[in-house]
Amino acid sequence: MDALILDMTHGGFIIAEKLAERGWSVACVDVYHNSTEECARRISGKGIRSLDKAPAEHFDVVMMPAHCPDAFIGDAVCDRRMTFSEAVGMLIEDDLPFRIEVTGVKGKTSTCYLVAHVLDSIGKKVFLHSSRGEGPYHVSHEVAALRSIAPPFILDLPREGYDVVISEVSLGGSGKADIAVITNLVDDYGIAKNTRKASGAKAQALTGKANIVREDEKGVWKALRPDARLTTYSDNCRVVGGQKLGEPLRIAFTYKEEQHQALLDGSYLSRQYLPSIDCALKVLETMDVPIGDVVRALESFRGVPGRGEVAAKDGCWRITERNPGISHVSIGMTMSSLKELGALDGCLVVVDPVSRKVCDKMDADKIREVLEGFGVQYVITSGKGEDVDVSGHPVVVTFIKEAWA
Repeated sequence: MDALILDMTHGGFIIAEKLAERGWSVACVDVYHNSTEECARRISGKGIRSLDKAPAEHFDVVMMPAHCPDAFIGDAVCDRRMTFSEAVGMLIEDDLPFRIEVTGVKGKTSTCYLVAHVLDSIGKKVFLHSSRGEGPYHVSHEVAALRSIAPPFILDLPREGYDVVISEVSLGGSGKADIAVITNLVDDYGIAKNTRKASGAKAQALTGKANIVREDEKGVWKALRPDARLTTYSDNCRVVGGQKLGEPLRIAFTYKEEQHQALLDGSYLSRQYLPSIDCALKVLETMDVPIGDVVRALESFRGVPGRGEVAAKDGCWRITERNPGISHVSIGMTMSSLKELGALDGCLVVVDPVSRKVCDKMDADKIREVLEGFGVQYVITSGKGEDVDVSGHPVVVTFIKEAWA
């Protein structure tokens, strides 16, 4: 079989190597022209052609990311097209540890961390692959490497030595996870130069086993995958009583049709984690984790590093959001949480538009519109690391968009 692989940046080289191991003839194209020479030498040493553009040749199949425009196929003639998610599903082994794949628009990383924290607390050996990096999760995440969350990197996750492997995926998934999660579809944004929608790519994560989606989005996923068995979650967590910034938050929720409460730590902006807790609770319920263990783990959770971190410094509350998914939508969610805490008076927001190795950029005009709607002062930096004077502000919120994907 002859395969044309488009896009080395988002893991095409991994698929190319797996196919070559199976005896395929493979050509791999660096369509974005930003892959490394080391990567090109690596695949060339395995008999894989490394090219700058698609050749005018015939191939049995072209494999490309769901977000990749068809124009990159060029003059090549291909009998069949496969997305990277479909290719991963074809290539993945069946005798792997229990696997959970989490995709969606918002809350992917938080959901992964919550599930990993609870499973680790009950003695499971957990490996976590997320936008913050990958490595074992034991008490906290031991990041051993920074790797993309594009679907092909699922193929490089551990095959043994762990009870559970949790993988955050940008668009799609293997379609063969034991539990597939689509956190939400807050914005069904356009991909492949607006020729396709994100929902179509994310639906490829759905598995023949357990699938967890939002109740109010069930119709979207059922229409795209009528055969999928869907378990739904909704807005389950409710705030009990009041809370001030930096203080614990008491929540009530339903778990296995019974009411329970938990006291969340004040070192992170727990209010904005509630949708992720809703989703994580359904995953844990599906795995039949005892409620006592769930409550204890929720109460010992300290948030994802850099995601809604709350700290007091020099008489000022500092909230840090360091996230590849920062957008006007996520900024609005954070500001809504702070408004509920009564923390907007005198608040200064600093937005760093740096976007390292990520496909989508922040929309500065929409961000300004959101922040002006909350009536706060704000600064959008040039992204060159300049200092911002934050003196005199009782609350400073810093948004930094970054990733290694």
